[in-house]
Amino acid sequence: MCCEKKQNVFVPSQEQKRLILHDAVYYEVLFAFGISAHDEADYCSWEHTNFARMGHARALYWFFETSVADRKQDDVVSEDFRFGPITIRRPSDDQTRLNKDLFHLTYARLRHFANLQNKPWPDSILSCLHEPCVEFIKHLLAHKNQFGAPNDFVMWERLLTALSSGREICIHRAFTQTGVNPNYSFELGRPLQFGRSELTKPKVV
Repeated sequence: MCCEKKQNVFVPSQEQKRLILHDAVYYEVLFAFGISAHDEADYCSWEHTNFARMGHARALYWFFETSVADRKQDDVVSEDFRFGPITIRRPSDDQTRLNKDLFHLTYARLRHFANLQNKPWPDSILSCLHEPCVEFIKHLLAHKNQFGAPNDFVMWERLLTALSSGREICIHRAFTQTGVNPNYSFELGRPLQFGRSELTKPKVV
């Protein structure tokens, strides 16, 4: 596959868009909102699970809020699929949490010493992203012929149903015989408090 270039700006081909959509974009959405089995009574297990989910969420915020004109190098953006860019409404501190606390070791973290109640990761990082992802999937399903073959969208339809259920998404992983190209399946878990995705809750023992 080759990439077209216009004035040194990256322009993905239609085939690249199709492949990235049904692999990497789907993966980011599924793993931002879904969880795999973990020990809910173990704080370390809880932290690993939710840290990973927020990492996927951070990638999706960039995906939705960055325009084609502002893309960096070969970043994938939702506008590649004629959706957005959009500004996702969320608490003002969430962007700081994603930039300063998640993947960078900064002195800005010292602000939590003055207010320990603000230190726990907030549900809003996921819940504010929930509706944009639902609308994006609806957009894809309404324009299937532009972004792939009908069979490409079966998994998106199932994911939309799960995201619209008001319940947690529990992910399972099935390996092929060679252990590569895993196929992910999922089932619905516990009801979500407000019907939108939230962090898993550690079990108090």
